[in-house]
Order: sequence, then structure tokens, then C-alpha cells
Amino acid sequence: MSDPILLEITVAPKADGNWVFSNEDKPVELKLAKGESAKITYKIVPDGWNFSENGTFFTEAQDNFNYNLISEVSEDRLSVTVTIQAINLEHTISSEQLQKLIAEPTIAMPIELTHDHNSKVDFRLVAENVTANGVIRYFSQDPRVIIDEPDAPV
Repeated sequence: MSDPILLEITVAPKADGNWVFSNEDKPVELKLAKGESAKITYKIVPDGWNFSENGTFFTEAQDNFNYNLISEVSEDRLSVTVTIQAINLEHTISSEQLQKLIAEPTIAMPIELTHDHNSKVDFRLVAENVTANGVIRYFSQDPRVIIDEPDAPV
């Protein structure tokens, strides 16, 4: 197994608008083969801010059976590292099948997987700021990560 891909992104939270990311709000695009991983470290511009709870709120991870996700906040709460390990990138659940799974949560069902070689992980970073009104949690806009298999047919 190869060493993980390491990325570092600086983030400046805003209480009244979109946060500023050093990668200019472009999605992080990763080329990961089966078994490979990436570590994306988000470093907060402190100025009264720090990451809160586990630092992330995953809003959409349709293909999450194809990868492992781990979110860890540093001891000083000024950085959060999101680790993504590819398990399998050969297939996905179609949007129709996903809606079927969501609509019937109490029923087990077979699903035919669709061939696809990329996945996306949508999440928000979670930070807090101490104000005169107390501690307030803020959620960033989505710093999407797109995972693609390196040798996938086009």
C-alpha cells in the first residue's frame, strides 16, 4: 500500500457569509485506487474560531460503502483531518435506487449497482466562535471531495 496523498487547506470562517478556502472553493479531486488513501487537513484561521465537535458534518455520501471516512480534530482544535480510504470504486447506487432505499428504511432489499468510477463526498466543516451571546456553531459551505479511480475507462 502506498503512502496517503496529503493535502492542506487553510479555511477562514465567516459569521455572515461563505467561508474562504485556500483552494478557492474548488472541489478537491482525488485519484485513488483500491486501498489507497488521502488525508486532507483543514487549518482554521483562529481569530476567535476553532473547530467544534468532530469538525465535520457529512451531508451526502451516496457511495460511502466504497470508502472509509474518518474525521479527527487536533488537540488545539485549530485543524481537522479528513481521511478517505478507497475500498472499491467500480460501482455506485443509482439515484433511483438510493431514493428507494431512503423511502423504505424498514425493508431489506436487493440493489443492482451501476458501473461508475467516481464518487463524491459532500460535507460541511463545523466551527465555533465565542460571541457576547455565547458560543455559536457555524457550518461552512460544502468543500466537496471527488474521488476518481486513476485507471478508470472514460
